[in-house]
Amino acid sequence: MKHRAFLLNTTILLLMIPLLLLLATYESASSSIIFAQNERTQVEREYFDILGMQEDLRNAIDLSMKKSYLTMTEYVISNGFVNDASETMEDLIVYGEINGVKQTELNKFTLKYWFGNVVTYLQAQGMTITPNDPDEFVSNHLEITVAPLDSFHLAVRVKIKDITIQDSSGKVVYQGDLPQSGYMYSILSISGVEDPYIARKLNGLYTRVIEPCRIPFPSSEYGFYNVSELDNAALDQCYIGVDGDNVIYPSILERFEGNINYQTHEHYLSLAHEFQRDLGIKTPLPIGLATLTVPSVDNVLLEALKSLGGTPLPSSTNIDYYYLQCAIDGSPCLTGVPVPGSEYGIILDSASSDAILGP
Repeated sequence: MKHRAFLLNTTILLLMIPLLLLLATYESASSSIIFAQNERTQVEREYFDILGMQEDLRNAIDLSMKKSYLTMTEYVISNGFVNDASETMEDLIVYGEINGVKQTELNKFTLKYWFGNVVTYLQAQGMTITPNDPDEFVSNHLEITVAPLDSFHLAVRVKIKDITIQDSSGKVVYQGDLPQSGYMYSILSISGVEDPYIARKLNGLYTRVIEPCRIPFPSSEYGFYNVSELDNAALDQCYIGVDGDNVIYPSILERFEGNINYQTHEHYLSLAHEFQRDLGIKTPLPIGLATLTVPSVDNVLLEALKSLGGTPLPSSTNIDYYYLQCAIDGSPCLTGVPVPGSEYGIILDSASSDAILGP
């Protein structure tokens, strides 16, 4: 009986060995699978956090840019032109300030405020970010540039430099720039928004809304105006995107500044072409804006000029910037001649005539 029991136990043991080996193998495989799943989940969570942060940054820039543009428009119309519109708008986007004065409309829409929220959010997730101080972030880790993209669009270029995100164990989740290469761009159309230059220049007695004319960029590529279309442009009070060699047409930023400086204009033009190349625009587009101010077909404009002591100018070009500088400020007039065939007697200087009607 003992012999049979021994054989039986031996047989059971031999049968159990493969099962034990199978169980050990299964536990090892399960452990590896669970570990791999945890690793993948962690990587996916970390990857999602970075993508989510980048997308959140893009949304913050878009919203802040729109609010900042409207705030700067209201400020200029109410208080006067700014010295550096690009820098002023950058300060609004980052700090919500104009000349160091807080603008309450931007309280919760600045990039400094956004970064403070990022720090708080990551802490709630058991993570940390370096830097973690919003002041240090905007001073040393944020690069921002505002410039015209073309006559009818403003752009802001942003890059966050050298940040480090760690999890609760101290493991580095992300280190580097956002975006990882190049810049993040936000583009704002200025169509449908009040022209700050005309509203401020005419002391709020007259205003225009920026809308592109039927031919927004007259050129050999896009076509030039004929006399009938030019008359329609005067009636519609629309805007033409144009650059010139002998005559400088103010970009939207220069309209916030109230004057044209050759060096500033060239700087804005250079930035615009750089932005255009980065965004894949192969043919350079102009940044200058021009609209026709013709008092003979615009009684509201005529009355506004009279209220400010201005008078219609029989020989000044009807390009708005130069016409108003001459009529209101007494600056030297940019003289022109009547456009042949114009029903409204539109006057253009020779450079503007070539740029709009064609050589």
